[in-house]
Amino acid sequence: MRIGLVYCPIGSGFASFGKTHWTSKIHPGLCSISAYAKSRGHEDIQLVDLRKLTGWDHFKETIRKRRFDVVGITMMSCDFNRAVKAAQIIKEVNNDTVVVTGGVHPTVAPAEVESCDCFDHVIVGEGEISFTNLLDSIRDGRAENRMITGIHPNLDELPFEDRELFDYSVTTRFATNFPGLFKPPSVTMIASRGCPYHCRFCAPHATTMFGDKTRFRKVESVIEELKLLRSKYHFNSLFFWDYSVTLNRKWLQEFCESYARNGFKARISANSRADAICRNEDLMKDLSKVGLKMVHIGFESGSQKMLDFMRKGSTVEQAIKATEICKKHGIIVRGLFMLGLPTETREDVQATIDLIRRMKPQVYSFSYFTPVPGSYFYEYCQEKNLSLIKSHDELADYGPSKPKIKGVDYDYLKQAVEEAHALQFRSRLIGKLVRFVHARVKRGRLRYILIWLFSKWVEIKNRWRH
Repeated sequence: MRIGLVYCPIGSGFASFGKTHWTSKIHPGLCSISAYAKSRGHEDIQLVDLRKLTGWDHFKETIRKRRFDVVGITMMSCDFNRAVKAAQIIKEVNNDTVVVTGGVHPTVAPAEVESCDCFDHVIVGEGEISFTNLLDSIRDGRAENRMITGIHPNLDELPFEDRELFDYSVTTRFATNFPGLFKPPSVTMIASRGCPYHCRFCAPHATTMFGDKTRFRKVESVIEELKLLRSKYHFNSLFFWDYSVTLNRKWLQEFCESYARNGFKARISANSRADAICRNEDLMKDLSKVGLKMVHIGFESGSQKMLDFMRKGSTVEQAIKATEICKKHGIIVRGLFMLGLPTETREDVQATIDLIRRMKPQVYSFSYFTPVPGSYFYEYCQEKNLSLIKSHDELADYGPSKPKIKGVDYDYLKQAVEEAHALQFRSRLIGKLVRFVHARVKRGRLRYILIWLFSKWVEIKNRWRH
């Protein structure tokens, strides 16, 4: 059988390959599904990456030429319309092609996806085993249910991701985010699945997708994959895409020791949490020694009232202490803040600006709260008729640009974002420019140059202070 996997990220768009920092990223789920299916004998698997196509006519012609027997389409909630459009075109070209969809949105909103008759099968949850079992059934002529529940795999029994599905030798050489800090070639790594926290703007996404427990790969598995990536791609930068790299203290200790012992020199970027950093200062020191250059921390708000409302599970005091710990060990802090949540007042917004003024994280960015399907706050906004989201497409933009819910003074938030960035540059004009670039300029040479200059400036300033 000839099998196609379709990647349709609306946030990047048609003809965007090579034009944004997202070019350096792959879809790990598709890569893992491809690797597992190939290990079970389904060798003829090809990617259709909409970033490399000029439009829907180009997509239709590609589908016509490749003559797939089965096509799998992954989708997040923001990709829904595009995934449906792709499936409809596939059926238009050849109605006998079996179209399968899976990913986050089919998992958190299965009824909506099930209602689309362009999908022959819908996989809810993790897809490696279930998709491959479905391929076996199609090949052997056995019937399968339309709605299929995914099977949680043992992560150490999965083959390494099939990164060459995305032509990885080319992809790794494109500029990363913060190009002045992280030089290509760059690679990504996922060492765990799941998240134990219950932030209401996100949860229960991780539980719905990956189950109640966070599962970690063995350290030796991660190290072996990194050895392979080093020999093939000679990477300079390593991006961990786990929800938080500091969830498992024992695992992290073992990783730091093994990573150093095997002579890796790449700069590392990873996600973490303020409370976890406060509990593990010694590990942050160890991570810094082996190459952790930037940590992304979701501080969200400077108002304890808002942190409690969103069930963040951390405090303002922990945010301050975590930033101090990272700075002490030469780790650049990228603070992530969310404005425009339900019930947020001007005083809460000002508390966030005051926190930034006090912490002075080297990098920070803002998003406007967006009610994402499958989250607690999505249901909250539906019940109270707060959402201004009219299309799944609008879910792709978390930046401080468009209004998302009723009852929020977005003009005030715009001023707050500019004020916050002005703290960093001591200029309201530059603060406005930063907000504009972050919210409006999604691709192109201007964005790259500005971000490169900014990230290089951050590195120099951090090195001088440390």
